[in-house]
Amino acid sequence: MNYFLEITSRPNYPLILDENQNLHISSDLGANLGLGNYIQEHLSSPLIYRDAENSAISFDRLITYDVLNTVYGGQLVSERMRKVIEENFSDEVQFFDAIFYYKEKMCNSYSAMNIYKHIECYDMDRSIYSISPVDKSYEFEQRVLIASPLEENGINYNIVRCSFDDEIVVSEKFRKVIKANKLNCMSFAKELEIDY
Repeated sequence: MNYFLEITSRPNYPLILDENQNLHISSDLGANLGLGNYIQEHLSSPLIYRDAENSAISFDRLITYDVLNTVYGGQLVSERMRKVIEENFSDEVQFFDAIFYYKEKMCNSYSAMNIYKHIECYDMDRSIYSISPVDKSYEFEQRVLIASPLEENGINYNIVRCSFDDEIVVSEKFRKVIKANKLNCMSFAKELEIDY
């Protein structure tokens, strides 16, 4: 069984990759993290995120979350979550040290996580979609996951992005590991529907 991984921390997107403080990285690194493109460059210092100034949540509450979506720069994960993923799925994601500044306080116990493996993981016979006449991209109304393992070229994966739209998809094993370790701010859905 496979699941869509949904980040449930609220408010969503409280932080943004601070391009003015990250002069040591390429200008498209934030977008690459958000899209799950493999990062080739070696980062000599932590990525710096800042308050997106769109949330009233307290700093103390924010740092209780195990995963955060950011405006620009992918997901940030707690030390606890990074450790669990490195122990169980070490070859399936990239981690980059990060520092964030929020409500005039600093936190250095999170990492940027890059889920870079893209595979086809939708049951296209059961999903509802159309193909854009402009760029031939898929426009989904309902996404249904394949029942078979997340596999490509004989290799099974536990956390990937769907090659059609970059949604994060995880295996039953991944879900069980997250639940067993009581990591928060994630839910697992069998289908995704678009509400118009």
